[in-house]
Amino acid sequence: MIAWLCFLIPFPGLGLFIGWPLNLVAFILAIVAMSSGGVTRGLAPLLLSLMVSPMVYFVGIAIFAGTLSAVSAPREDAHAAETESEAISVLADTIELAAQQLYLDYQANEIAADVLYKGKPLVISGDVEAIQGDSLDQPVVHLSAGPDARVLLMGLTTTDAAGLRKGEAITAACTGDGMARETPAMRHCDLR
Repeated sequence: MIAWLCFLIPFPGLGLFIGWPLNLVAFILAIVAMSSGGVTRGLAPLLLSLMVSPMVYFVGIAIFAGTLSAVSAPREDAHAAETESEAISVLADTIELAAQQLYLDYQANEIAADVLYKGKPLVISGDVEAIQGDSLDQPVVHLSAGPDARVLLMGLTTTDAAGLRKGEAITAACTGDGMARETPAMRHCDLR
């Protein structure tokens, strides 16, 4: 009975480390009772130990799983609400600008431009100057920002980059990434 109670209490390890050893003791005592007092005296405890205990154990596991899911459900709901509010916040804080303006801001003052743009959601537009791959063969799109001036867009899918043409006007949602190779760079970009 005590072993079964240990199986049913939804506490990690209680059934495994206390319930099963107690069940083993009951099993051994049933065998001892059968050998000293006859088969009928220890048969019921032996059968209960062999047949009922595993069933009670699995019922205990089901109770434990239900307890875990009930405890974790509010966390998932809170996480979903937090993610939704972050998404709304990102949409409200998104900065829209042309590639040329971003380039000029970085040329004027890199530190001030980092404060404005680095790590922030940006929607940037401009004309495609070049489509290349980086050292890992990931697409890098260069947007023209004037003569000998460009902004790098990284994180586009290969499919999106393959569909672009030089001179094409595009708009992309990205995250500002500061300067890379003396050029303003964007990461995690998606075409709009």
